[in-house]
Amino acid sequence: MASMNGSLYGIGDFAELTRLSIKALRHYDEHGLLAPAHVDPVTSYRRYSPDQIARATLIGDLRRMDVPLAVVARILDASPEDGLVIYQEWWVREERRHSGRRGIGRYVTARLRREGQPPMKIDTRTVPRRKLAVIGKELFQPELEQFIMSGFHELFGWAERNPGLRDLTTTPEWPTYVVFHGPVTPDHSAYVEVCIVIDGPAEPEGGIALKVEEEHEEAYTDVTRTGLEFPDILAAYDAVAMWVTQHGTPHPTMASREVYVADVIQAAMDDVVASVAFPYVASDGGR
Repeated sequence: MASMNGSLYGIGDFAELTRLSIKALRHYDEHGLLAPAHVDPVTSYRRYSPDQIARATLIGDLRRMDVPLAVVARILDASPEDGLVIYQEWWVREERRHSGRRGIGRYVTARLRREGQPPMKIDTRTVPRRKLAVIGKELFQPELEQFIMSGFHELFGWAERNPGLRDLTTTPEWPTYVVFHGPVTPDHSAYVEVCIVIDGPAEPEGGIALKVEEEHEEAYTDVTRTGLEFPDILAAYDAVAMWVTQHGTPHPTMASREVYVADVIQAAMDDVVASVAFPYVASDGGR
């Protein structure tokens, strides 16, 4: 199978050895991943050496798993140990993304099966003017859970160091918020705020900021601990958003949020622990 040029292989033979197509080999050359060992200056015929076989088959295997070319390049340019780390980090991200897709797939199936069933109950409330202590960050979905947990831990630690600002538990009278200023996915980041309601004079500290939300109307639906889990919570967001479009418009300066009224960790699975809420401006007769 060796070519006429010493120990080099022609592109067809090399493609057969590496289980790659001729088109793929040319594509990888164009992207700087696998240049031929020799290109004839007259015929432009490409030839590959035996020691390129391992690199070529690795590229092929990575691409069969849909590893992006940019990530493939990083793996190839790294030492074996660092390349393994790069690959494993990519795989963890993919696992999270696929987990999210599986969840959304279950949600879509459930939506289709719910056709004709009673709609989710949506209520409205007037939220008074409130002072909030806030930690905010631009992030992607894989960072979300850790950010929320660490954010609440930091905020309640700050409240404990400043006695009298609020109860140190989450209740309907002393709720906590997670405010989403856009969709948060594995591929799309958005600004997210973790907030606690406070009452009294206070000073910001470190990454904790203070702000005031004026009195406003909210449409909301209650969510149990089970309903809070992804992707079940998407049903609540969709239901409230649809209600708002039918009865008014989203508030121009306030984003959708999860309003917690109980300790999620301590609650039973069928306990109401939060509501999904959309601040909104009612149309005439919209309430």
